[in-house]
Amino acid sequence: MSEQIDIAVDLGVVPPPLPEILNLRQLVESAPAAPPQIIEGLLDLALSVASGEPWWGRACTRLPVVYINFELHVWAVAQRINALCAARPECKNLAETLHVWNLRGHNADLTLLRPKLEDQLARYQFGLIILDPAYKVLGDRDENANGEIAGLMNELEALAQSSGAAVVVAHHFAKGDSTSKEAMDRMSGAGAWARDPDSILVLTPHEEPGCFTVTSILRNLPQLPEFVVEWAYPVMRLARELNPEALRRPQSRNKICTDREFVEATLGQPRNFTNVIREAEVKLNMSRRTAMNYLKRLTDAGVVRFSSGLYWAKPESGLPLAENTGNL
Repeated sequence: MSEQIDIAVDLGVVPPPLPEILNLRQLVESAPAAPPQIIEGLLDLALSVASGEPWWGRACTRLPVVYINFELHVWAVAQRINALCAARPECKNLAETLHVWNLRGHNADLTLLRPKLEDQLARYQFGLIILDPAYKVLGDRDENANGEIAGLMNELEALAQSSGAAVVVAHHFAKGDSTSKEAMDRMSGAGAWARDPDSILVLTPHEEPGCFTVTSILRNLPQLPEFVVEWAYPVMRLARELNPEALRRPQSRNKICTDREFVEATLGQPRNFTNVIREAEVKLNMSRRTAMNYLKRLTDAGVVRFSSGLYWAKPESGLPLAENTGNL
């Protein structure tokens, strides 16, 4: 294999020095003003480990964390952390345990970057290193080539060995219907993405908007039951009442049925709340939450009436929302 060459350096271009790693206090004090935009990331995990608080209901050991940001502007990272701290007041004493290294715009080929990372990280004793996102450290690698991705995984493993820390990387899905594949095959690119890591968490869109089924693929630990999380700005929260098997599929991107079909299936006669939901589950294969959303929306619109603990269809309404098949 020929040695990798950074063409810009080979031509005599001197790259700018890498910025310093900032602790949380330094980041907040130096962050520029933020435009009105927020982008999701892995920062919630970083807060959980840095504070020793649970993440998605799982216990975390309190360890120093560095979040290496290759994609977001500094203002976005600072604003995101501020929002997370406000939403999670239990995560305390983060000033010296949570660190952020902003490398957006810097050469991010991991083979070339790793020695610089190791030099900086050697000054700390991090227990968790998060690189976000994976495609930013590919360099000239083809994400579909097993040999090249295996080489990237070797770089990540070497980083873990030299630092003594766990390394977490965020990766994306391939295009198309991911639910037709096994969980470990849903990620984009070569099979090495799934074969090499010791632990994988796969987030697949759920039939409920803003919700995701979480599947664990664990090499050295017992497998966890699948569960569902819901995006509730600025964090993902557990949605224990949702069925993790109800994945979003192309044919179910809109509502499961029309309003007319819902009323006809569940309210052929006056029923109490429990029986309406049960009818929707049995006849329409709806989750409890989806049925509750239908019932509330139609009641608010006056299509369904409620009194004395019973729901029934308003006869004279003509079901004006019957052809509404947009998202809830």
